[in-house]
Amino acid sequence: MEKTRAVIIANSSSFKEFEYYFSIIEIAEESVNKKPDVTIDCCKSLIEGVSKTILITLDSNYNKNNKLVDGVKALKLFDKAIKLISKYDQSLIGKETEFLSKSRELVDTIINIRNDRGEISHGKFIPKPNEIISTSEFALFVINLTDSIVSFMLKILFQIDIPKTGRIDYDDEKMEEYNIWLDDSTDFPIKKAKYSQLLYENDYDEYESRYSDEFLKTDETEEEVEEEKPIETEVPEKAVVEVEKPKEEIKKLVNTFDEASFWVEQTTEKVSTFAETENLKTGELKNLITDYLFSDKKPLRDDVAMAMNEKPALKDKAKIIVPLTDKITAFADKLKNTTEEEE
Repeated sequence: MEKTRAVIIANSSSFKEFEYYFSIIEIAEESVNKKPDVTIDCCKSLIEGVSKTILITLDSNYNKNNKLVDGVKALKLFDKAIKLISKYDQSLIGKETEFLSKSRELVDTIINIRNDRGEISHGKFIPKPNEIISTSEFALFVINLTDSIVSFMLKILFQIDIPKTGRIDYDDEKMEEYNIWLDDSTDFPIKKAKYSQLLYENDYDEYESRYSDEFLKTDETEEEVEEEKPIETEVPEKAVVEVEKPKEEIKKLVNTFDEASFWVEQTTEKVSTFAETENLKTGELKNLITDYLFSDKKPLRDDVAMAMNEKPALKDKAKIIVPLTDKITAFADKLKNTTEEEE
């Protein structure tokens, strides 16, 4: 695969990570004569891998969520990759674009042969005497075909001006001031936890957004104010902008349910009344509500059944317990909301 290797080497200064494919290329080339089907297997893997990389590199949706390419069939990945690079390369017009799209049929054939005869991915049995095994001549044909397709795709990719948008590193020294600003500007209920770190780990987009939309703009505003002041005037220390984050956002990061403050006399009375109305055991119901509010997970059917004074018949269990569970969780949410409003 000299074409593919040459394209990667020529662009290694900007795309060094693509040298990873050299190991697959080497196995493919070394196996042509000894294990032709391994070569075909490698060709399929190379097409699939390059297609995934193109999607993740050029489309922000795939970049943010790699699950969009995981588990997707190789042919679909190839189709999407071809369509994507065709949008960027203005030289691909008319019949050229059509020809590139038609190459999917060749790729589909390679994939099908690999699925039938591949020795790596499917844990193939020792071949039987009458089983079809690819010849070295055919493997050489496939490897040359793959080399042409992959090298062409990579050549287009490497010519595209791809903006470098790396992920912010929380531990970077440059971010220390911002992290402190976040921690100081938020009344976070857990003293031992850092709000900035929890936000970074659980809602990175919000972390990044506040950095650019709030923190950096605060710096710019202060610089403008400082420029207007006389030279002899002492520049004040950077003021901390108090930005109160809504309770809903904090709840997303950490559960703030406080069992001690929740179970006051008034709440217990309401639970007792509810238990009597629904014919439930008060103690078991309290446990269900506590566990639900602490974990945000609905109680299991068996646990709900244990709280019932009269157990339903097996055939009626689902019909009775499912709506009862919904009643209990709705009641628990209402209790919690009432308690928070009173606070």
